[in-house]
Amino acid sequence: MSWIEIKATFDHAPEDWSPFIEAFRDFGCENTIQSDFPPSLGAAMVDVEGAAEQIEELKARLLELGAKDVESAPLIEQNWDEIWRQHFHPRRIGNRFVVRPTWEEFEAKPDDLILVLDPGQAFGTGDHPTTRMCLELMEGLDHAGKRVADVGCGSGILSIAAQMLGAAEVAGVDIEPVAIEVAKENAERHGMDLHFVAGSSIRDLGEGPWDIVLSNIISATLIAMGPSIVRETAPGAAWIVSGIIEENWPDVVRAAERLNCTLVRDKHEDGWVAAEFRCP
Repeated sequence: MSWIEIKATFDHAPEDWSPFIEAFRDFGCENTIQSDFPPSLGAAMVDVEGAAEQIEELKARLLELGAKDVESAPLIEQNWDEIWRQHFHPRRIGNRFVVRPTWEEFEAKPDDLILVLDPGQAFGTGDHPTTRMCLELMEGLDHAGKRVADVGCGSGILSIAAQMLGAAEVAGVDIEPVAIEVAKENAERHGMDLHFVAGSSIRDLGEGPWDIVLSNIISATLIAMGPSIVRETAPGAAWIVSGIIEENWPDVVRAAERLNCTLVRDKHEDGWVAAEFRCP
């Protein structure tokens, strides 16, 4: 598998890095590397069909946000892996989840749920607050026998976690074809046969109703897809949302209330918000 590195450079370090990090996230790059001397933010994208067009769109977004320059270049996979071996180590999330890379072992406790993932392939390794908060919120839900829809599944980490928590059926959808490839590989690594499809809506997953919906995506997309999610969920279904920057949180709450969804709990970390709503 070959990679392309994308690096944004700046005249001065931004006061708030989150819009630039979110821009990378929008194009499937969760795992960014930040440098202060000189100020820069970089990530890698898998070199598949359509990647060049996506990179040009990402460059335009970063420049619009205020980057001085954005460059891209082929990256040898071994080099990218070596970079992330220095940054990505086993991480405990919540009470039971532990995310570890494939190259490191971890001495698990009896009740631990071990998620084995490699960084950089698609959004979702547990290294970003939005993913961590989703997993923490999921621990508080009863998944036993439930149908779970993962909308914007990325690496498949939340789908795999839902299966570990006892879900009867799990399906994930993502707009990025590479994410579907990676999600399937990650599920197979955990001995799971989960259903992942390329698409942009919960309706692409087939017939509802769903008992739990997981949506770790940007707030504008959450708001836009809200009506379809409510239509496809069972009464009282749990809807876990994340990927929301703090300043957009009030808009998400208002949109959910218009759909008669009830806020159950919310979590805030490093300028990001995740929450659990109950559907009507």
